[in-house]
Amino acid sequence: MDSKPAPPESLAGKLQRIEDLAEKLVYIKWSRDIFVMLLRAVQDVLILARPQPDCHRIVVLAERLEQQVVECLNKGDLPKGAERERLIAVVDAICRAAPTADSSLPATESGMQPSGEALTVPLFSKWEKSEWSQPLTSQSPIAPALWLVAPPVPDLVRKLEQRGGYAVRLLTSLTEIHALLAQAQQPAALLVDLDHVTDSQATLQQLASLRSLLAPETPLLFLADRGDITARLEAVETGGAGYFLKPVDIPMLLEALDERVLKTLDHRILIVDDSLPSAREIARRLDSRGMKTRVLAQPLLILQALYNFQPGLLILSLDLKEIDGVLLALAVQQHELFRELPLVLLSAQTDIGQRLATVGMGGEALLGKPLNPELLFAAVAKRLRQGHGLHRKFSQLSNRDTVSGLYNRPYFLAHLNRALIATAANAQSIAVMLIALDNLRTFENQDVAAADETVEQAAKRLQTALGVGPIAARFGDALFTVLLGFTSQEALLATARAVQAALETEPYRLAGGDTPLSTSIGISIASPEVREAAILIQQADLARGMARDSKGARIHVHHSQSAEQDADNPRQRHLLEEIREAVQQQRMTLLFQPIVSLRGDTTERYEVLLRMRNHEGWELLPETVFSLVKRHRIGMVLDRWVIAHSIRVLRERKARGQSTILFINISPTILQDDELLNWLQGGLQKTGVPAASLVFEMVETTAELNKQVLLPFLRQLKEMGCGISLDHFSGHERAQDLVQLLEADYVKLDIGFTQKLINDKARQEQLNQMTRALAAQGVTTVVTGIEDAMTLPALWACGIDYVQGFFLQRPHTDMIYDFDQTVL
Repeated sequence: MDSKPAPPESLAGKLQRIEDLAEKLVYIKWSRDIFVMLLRAVQDVLILARPQPDCHRIVVLAERLEQQVVECLNKGDLPKGAERERLIAVVDAICRAAPTADSSLPATESGMQPSGEALTVPLFSKWEKSEWSQPLTSQSPIAPALWLVAPPVPDLVRKLEQRGGYAVRLLTSLTEIHALLAQAQQPAALLVDLDHVTDSQATLQQLASLRSLLAPETPLLFLADRGDITARLEAVETGGAGYFLKPVDIPMLLEALDERVLKTLDHRILIVDDSLPSAREIARRLDSRGMKTRVLAQPLLILQALYNFQPGLLILSLDLKEIDGVLLALAVQQHELFRELPLVLLSAQTDIGQRLATVGMGGEALLGKPLNPELLFAAVAKRLRQGHGLHRKFSQLSNRDTVSGLYNRPYFLAHLNRALIATAANAQSIAVMLIALDNLRTFENQDVAAADETVEQAAKRLQTALGVGPIAARFGDALFTVLLGFTSQEALLATARAVQAALETEPYRLAGGDTPLSTSIGISIASPEVREAAILIQQADLARGMARDSKGARIHVHHSQSAEQDADNPRQRHLLEEIREAVQQQRMTLLFQPIVSLRGDTTERYEVLLRMRNHEGWELLPETVFSLVKRHRIGMVLDRWVIAHSIRVLRERKARGQSTILFINISPTILQDDELLNWLQGGLQKTGVPAASLVFEMVETTAELNKQVLLPFLRQLKEMGCGISLDHFSGHERAQDLVQLLEADYVKLDIGFTQKLINDKARQEQLNQMTRALAAQGVTTVVTGIEDAMTLPALWACGIDYVQGFFLQRPHTDMIYDFDQTVL
């Protein structure tokens, strides 16, 4: 046999064969026959590539692909979901890693390589986050490389890999980092467990010297048992970009990593054309200008591609074979999520412009075929500028939980608020059912993927048991919540029993075997006395705790009782202990949600929100926490903690030249803190933070109940220069009197003000009159709970100053909203 390495053309041909087979898998169908042919092609590539020194990366990727294909064939089951995406990602990486034999050829006038080179174009729809930030080229890994300096922690590594899509490299010491950096290797992020070494101070000093060797954009994050301010300051001085207490909050850690590792998505372009050669040609041209492209050859899959890829621009050919391209463009424009997506339309039809104008699309960019490269670049650049930040809206507009497929928490709360307003008028009976998956942590400890799969299966069972009508959501890590109407308490309990039976009777079929799930259900019923969403959630949570502790059916209905009786509730006492423990162990986090001007003011304003977790890592429901602590002195501790951390954040932003105003919720227990005002003034003086950067916020009903003792306290805050805000403002005459009495600077209007506002002229006029009266007093108006853009023009016309809600951005650990670039 001739041992001479095969010429590059032979290898290129085999790689093209892999690409063609993968295309069939993506665009035609997944079949065993194609998998067998794919395996043969991969094995041929390995034979040809192994003797060639410059094909090492191809060999590594081909071996990985071979293993994946063999596993699929051995199991007798074709890959699904994330497994399929990983396989396609490897195929894509192999095609990109091919040595370009023609790379020495002169470029064409457009700056492209000759059209014969087809192996560097991203052809496949891979939606994993890691690939969004680092295109699969021969110089970059399939997933961002995360270096973890820690003891062997398989659970943490598995979560970072499976949930985050990171390629984790476990290191035992900082010496290994020096060795890797000396080999010109660089991580996408460096994560260090400070408790892994005996002398954390020495570790920090070594890391400070390492910082200069790492790429400037590489974030350095720490894990630690200590949560005191001294330890955190030392970490910041070392150059740390994040500090996480153990046990690690994985979602929060991944969120921080993604924020710092994943690059902007603004230059993502989806190209839809059922002629692949034409689409690839466009992709090559745009890739050469540093843009990130994806090609979709099946136009009917366009919505799925838009949801997953979240492009900043859509290039759509109107000359499609099986579907009317103009109608497809119209359908995209009419979709509630994509109506603002910039479009570049392509067509060889000479009369297409007239048709576009007829259907109302005359304002879109239209380019003729064959394409002029410079016109294409100009049109793309212009449209990308128009669509700046649109990817952010895509992720924020989504109202579904990605794992369960149920609605998410913000959507459920908004829907519950609307339902409470509606039922107050028509006297309907509604209830909130909170369902805890009690032993989900057991699944997660064994396998993160198994936990997610359990949640997905449980959600499907829940929807089947509920049928059409009830609104179901994933409310927390291991919590589902349901909003449903009912005719009697017996019928409500029957529904709860049916749900529990559906979730528990049959075991869950997972890779590790059949496993049973245990649940507990708490129910809270809306009544004339209970018409607040937070109270309903709190009562359902308390009932859920009672159900879990009971030895019977583990279903409990909350029955209204006085605050004194509630204080003796064993579940409440247990929750108070969990809250105190969370405070002692510093298992608390601040989130920030932007408050955005409708009048062009670009000053940064955020509401500060506190979140806490128990010793198992589950989030304590804020509705339960804050309704409970406002009657106990622990509320003072929490208020001080939030204020102190907010001032620290403001100091850091001030040092960077960023002027920010924070809205801080305070509880009635703060009135019992005699030293608070002196402590606050001292803190502001020490840090140099302007008092005007703090706005203290209290719910209108709470302020009304405590107004006599609250008045002198708020006046002293005003004398310092702080702002005052009334939340859940009702607009009634007594409420407006309260605004004057307390000299409030802001009022946050209840979500009920936006109900049916668009088509109700009388309501608009009423709101307009109220805002004018408040403006005459120097009071700024904010409308919360904004879910979409539909009401914004009406709110602007009614004189509203600011808006807040998850349409703009959900609460986030970082202040990342772009106030300068956003025009509402």
